[in-house]
Amino acid sequence: MIRVFHEILPESYLIILAPGSVGDAEIALDFRLQRAARSGKKEVWIDCSLLTSLSEQAARLLWAAHHTLQEQFARLVLVHMSDNVKQQLQALELGPLPRIVPTLLDASCAVAYHY
Repeated sequence: MIRVFHEILPESYLIILAPGSVGDAEIALDFRLQRAARSGKKEVWIDCSLLTSLSEQAARLLWAAHHTLQEQFARLVLVHMSDNVKQQLQALELGPLPRIVPTLLDASCAVAYHY
């Protein structure tokens, strides 16, 4: 299970994923990803620094958001992703991975050069 937090920033929409036992966590993640896609922001950052694993359903939601954002000429950026979480996301083999950066600072620097 995961817990989902969010913050709307000037240039992006930040979603923070944290471990937790909150019921319907994937529903909360789906809701936040949909809101982020409708926000008009060019980037949606997903901070994974607190995660050690990712459910298959959560991984599928991230892939779906990645494809939706690409259609809108925006992008999903995964931040602080552990190797284990990255492998779980890659295991679904749903196309090229979203952009992965080591820190939020790297994500913010990339916004200026992306568009």
